[in-house]
Amino acid sequence: MMNAFIRQPAVRVILFTLTAFMLFFIFFMSSFDGDESSELSSSLLAVILHFFSKFGAGEVLTEHMLRKFAHFSEYFVLGSLIFGDWAGFGLKAKRCFAFSLPFGFLTGCLDELSQFLSEGRTPMIKDVFIDFSGFFIACLILVIFCCKHKKAPDLL
Repeated sequence: MMNAFIRQPAVRVILFTLTAFMLFFIFFMSSFDGDESSELSSSLLAVILHFFSKFGAGEVLTEHMLRKFAHFSEYFVLGSLIFGDWAGFGLKAKRCFAFSLPFGFLTGCLDELSQFLSEGRTPMIKDVFIDFSGFFIACLILVIFCCKHKKAPDLL
């Protein structure tokens, strides 16, 4: 049932468009120079901390933590979308998983390498692993979900 839904041309176009947008967003964010990136992170952190302070949570988040969570989150979304793109071709869940992973790793590497072009930014291997972790976990959740739901045997 799920596979039939995801194979519909309109759904495939929407997924592909969202995937392209997410890739654009990831590389766009990496194009900011060091000062712009830090300013954006600081501004977002101030908003989040203000929200947390309303609940008495205090300063539970640092700019470093926010940046790493952003890496993880962007790639979690990308992993979900790429998995869906492969499923749209009628691939079974385990193949979607296997075909998605190299794309996630390569995108993370290219994203970090693109930071050589941004002044004040440094590519970091650990960020590739954080990126890939978000991507991997999204794909893993989806393959487990598909394999556990017997109502969708065509995804297995």
